[in-house]
Amino acid sequence: MSEPEIAPADAADAGDAGPLGIVRATWRRLRSRWYLRWAIDLLIVVLIFWAFGRWQSRHLLDDGVEAPAFTLRDLDGVERSLSDYRGKVVVLFFWAPWCTVCHLESDNWARIQSWRSDVQVLAIASAFEDVASVEAFVGDDRGAYPVLLGTAELSRAYKVDAFPTHYIIDPDGKIAWQGTGYTPTVALWFRLL
Repeated sequence: MSEPEIAPADAADAGDAGPLGIVRATWRRLRSRWYLRWAIDLLIVVLIFWAFGRWQSRHLLDDGVEAPAFTLRDLDGVERSLSDYRGKVVVLFFWAPWCTVCHLESDNWARIQSWRSDVQVLAIASAFEDVASVEAFVGDDRGAYPVLLGTAELSRAYKVDAFPTHYIIDPDGKIAWQGTGYTPTVALWFRLL
C-alpha cells in the first residue's frame, strides 16, 4: 500500500517544504483569525499608501532644508511674505483651479486652519489662466485662509509639478514635511503634531 500524496499546499504543514513552507504555514495560521486578517490587510493598505506617497514626493525639497523665501499678492492685492510668519508653523498648499482633488482638499485645510490657531495655512494658486478662475475656485471659502497668486518661478523653487502639493514649514523656516496628492484631514492633523 502506498502513502497518500501530499498536496503542495499541505507540504508546509507536513514539515518537508523547508523555510518557505514554515512561512506559508505561519501566514495561513495568522490569516485564519478574522481580526488578524483585518489587521494584516489594513497594515498592507497603509504601507502601500505610505510607499506611494513617498514615491510621489521623492523629487520635492527635503526635510530640514530652508524653505525658499517669497513675497506674493493675495486676492485682495495685499503682499504677503513667508517671513511674515516666522516663528509659526506654516502650511503651503499649492493648487490649481482646474484640479478637482485640490477642491476636495481645500475644505480639509479650512478645517485645520479653524482648529489650529498656531498654524497658518497659505493656499498658493499655481498654473492658473487668470485671477477670475482663482476667485471662482475659492468662492465662499475666501476668508478661511489667505489665497496667494503664485508664480512659475515659485513653483520651480518648491519643485511643484503635481497638484495638490503641500509643504509644512516649522517655526524656524525649515521644511518639516512635504507631499503630493489628496491628504485626509486626520492625516493632516497628525502631520502637524
